[in-house]
Amino acid sequence: MDFEDFEPFEPDAGGQQIRDRATDAEVAEREAAALELLQAGTGTALSAQLIAERFDVSLRQARRYVRVAVFEALEPLTAVTLDCEVAIDLQRLDMITGRALAAGDEALAIKAMTARARAVAQFRRVLEPATPRRVRLRTARTRPEMIG
Repeated sequence: MDFEDFEPFEPDAGGQQIRDRATDAEVAEREAAALELLQAGTGTALSAQLIAERFDVSLRQARRYVRVAVFEALEPLTAVTLDCEVAIDLQRLDMITGRALAAGDEALAIKAMTARARAVAQFRRVLEPATPRRVRLRTARTRPEMIG
């Protein structure tokens, strides 16, 4: 095969075209377009569809570009914001548990209680240090005035 006959987009056995990877500039352009769409108020699903059509990429790849743009569109998370969101989520789980118990749906109540317990445990792991703390108890050896 001569290099003159080579075409970069040859169909594979399934009839689909094999493409080269996108350059860094193309990726940056697609992510910027996704960010623009999200900032304009377009939802993530529609943004992915528009990116797929505009840049002739698969919907799966377009979702990746939108996912990256979502992280850039988010404001930095502060400890206060995190505390508020956790409190709201825990309250919702409590409400689900209460309503399920009132309706007699014990299976849903157990699932909600389990989810709440897991959320609390995970939140505590984030806040507490990973290594156990040592507690020193005062004894006669550490306090000479106690030695009689």
